[in-house]
Amino acid sequence: MPTKKTNNKLRLGVPARALRFQVLELLERAGFTVNVSASGHKINIDDPEIECFFSKTQELAEWVENGMLDAAIVQKARIIEQGIKAKEIGEFKFGNGIWDYTRVVVAVPQTSKFKSIKDLQNQEVFSRLPNITRKFFEQQGVKVKITRVTYPGEAKAEMFDKPLVDFTNTGRTLREHNLRVLEEIMQTSPRLIMNNEAYKDAWKRQKAENLFLLLSSARLAMDMIGLMLHVKGDIMPALLDILPAMKKPTVTQLRGENMFDVLTVIDRKEARELVPRLKKIGCTDIVEFPLEKVVI
Repeated sequence: MPTKKTNNKLRLGVPARALRFQVLELLERAGFTVNVSASGHKINIDDPEIECFFSKTQELAEWVENGMLDAAIVQKARIIEQGIKAKEIGEFKFGNGIWDYTRVVVAVPQTSKFKSIKDLQNQEVFSRLPNITRKFFEQQGVKVKITRVTYPGEAKAEMFDKPLVDFTNTGRTLREHNLRVLEEIMQTSPRLIMNNEAYKDAWKRQKAENLFLLLSSARLAMDMIGLMLHVKGDIMPALLDILPAMKKPTVTQLRGENMFDVLTVIDRKEARELVPRLKKIGCTDIVEFPLEKVVI
C-alpha cells in the first residue's frame, strides 16, 4: 500500500448539471461532508487529499484525458462519444434523477409515421451525441443527415419536428415535448475514470480506488436492506428454502432455547413479498433496517 502523504491531492471532477445531485448524495452517504458554495459553482469535501471541481461532463472527460484532472465521474456515453482515452476505475448505477441506468434512444415526433429505424432513411436527425448516432445508423444501413444540437434537445426536436438522439431517464421530458421512443441505442451509466499518467501514480490510484469503493458500496446499500428475525429450530429448513441472501445468512442459537436469531441482507424490492411469507411460516420479531454501505 502506498505511503500516505499529506501534500498529495487527487483532483476530482464532479458533474455540474445532469448527474450532480446523485453524486453529491453518494458522497454524503459515503461519509463525506459536502459543502457547495452559494453560487453553486464550487464544491469542497472534508478530505484534504481530494480537491473537487464542478464542470460539464464533456469538459470533465477532456480534462481527465489531458491531465488537468486526475479523475472524474463521467457518463459512459460521453466517454464513447468523445473517444476519451482514460483508465476506468468502476461503474455506478444511476442516471439523471434516477437510481437506475440512463438510455440513449432514437425518438421521433409523436404524430409521425415512423415505425422503424429504416423509416428514417434520408431524414435529418438531431443529436446530442453525433458520433454515437453516426455509428448506430451506419450499423443499421440507414443513411441520415446528422445535425448536432445542445441541451435541451427535446425542445428543439419538437420545434423543428425532427427525429432526435438523446439521453432519457424516465421518458417524461420526451413525452412533454410530444416525442416517443423509436429504438434504444444503448444503456449508459456514470464511470469513475482516471488520467493514464495519474493512474501510474500508486498513491493517486489507491486514493481513487478507495473513493470508488466508498461510493459504490453506498450506492449498493440503497438497493439492499438488512433483515433480522427469530425462528424455531423445527421451521429452520422452511426458512432457508425461501430466504434469499447475498451469501448464507448468519444464524445464532439463543441460549437454552430451540430458537435461533437469523441475520441476512436482501434486495429491498424482495422484502414486500418476503416478509408476509416469513410471518406465515412462523418467524417472529421480524425487523428490517437500512444499510449504510455494502461491500462485496
